[in-house]
Amino acid sequence: MKIGILGQGRWGKTIKKLLEENHFKPLSFHHTDTDWKEKLDCLCVVIPVQHVRETLSHFPHPQCPVISLSKGLEVSTGKRVTEIIKDIWKNAKVGALSGPNFSEEISAGLPAASVVAAEEENLGKFFQNIFHSKRFRVYRSTDLIGVELGGALKNIYAIAGGLCYGLKLGENAHASLLTRSLSEMTRLGIAAGGKAETFFGLSGVGDLLLTASSMKSRNFRLGTRLASGIPLNEATSLESSVIEGLPTTLSVQRSFLFSKQKKPIADEIYRILYENKKIHESVLDLLERQVGEED
Repeated sequence: MKIGILGQGRWGKTIKKLLEENHFKPLSFHHTDTDWKEKLDCLCVVIPVQHVRETLSHFPHPQCPVISLSKGLEVSTGKRVTEIIKDIWKNAKVGALSGPNFSEEISAGLPAASVVAAEEENLGKFFQNIFHSKRFRVYRSTDLIGVELGGALKNIYAIAGGLCYGLKLGENAHASLLTRSLSEMTRLGIAAGGKAETFFGLSGVGDLLLTASSMKSRNFRLGTRLASGIPLNEATSLESSVIEGLPTTLSVQRSFLFSKQKKPIADEIYRILYENKKIHESVLDLLERQVGEED
């Protein structure tokens, strides 16, 4: 089987290593390699979300199943990566892989789990058989919307987790924040057509717990830096890779669909990032919100 990997960043290289350990010989493509030299059986898209549309527009349809391993939403449209893929490559068979996966740990051979999603069960099994191994357990879902949104939305709440940690608000506050963040994620996901149960799996709560609690997360680190008083421009410049929580926050705020949903935490993260609201004011506003039944 010939598997192509479009994207040669850290995550792309990790995926290549993972596939090699599964006895495949994946072919890596740079965004400038605009012609497929060989017929592929599967293509992995592993590039920053905001560059997916432009990059794919320069490539011919690969005529094979395409799986996204990128997490986020396109700012200009609010679309998920598989939606962008289908915009460019009409009738493409698409799927997504998402979960609590730090690339450095997977590269080091540490155990991890993830989920592949495809609306067609047989396509999901196809992707599952490619990625699953003894140390990288891959589960399967038909909820493509929910799996992709879990991986995208958690970026916003990872920034919130970093703010909470950086402000030294305590472990009680952190646990409460993550719980309410999961509630928001689930609410937004259902509004978009995802299933509630998906957000209680690896691509939802699993990814949230990991990235909203660890300094290995770029979004979490951004939150801690902002909490320490570092300006946003300076805080982002300290990262060599894209901080997907920034465009995802903007995309959610611009979305007509999401604008009708209750999302106080995401709203405050937007105000901090894009309206220069003081962090302590956002914290107070969240704490002083009217309480009701838990949802």
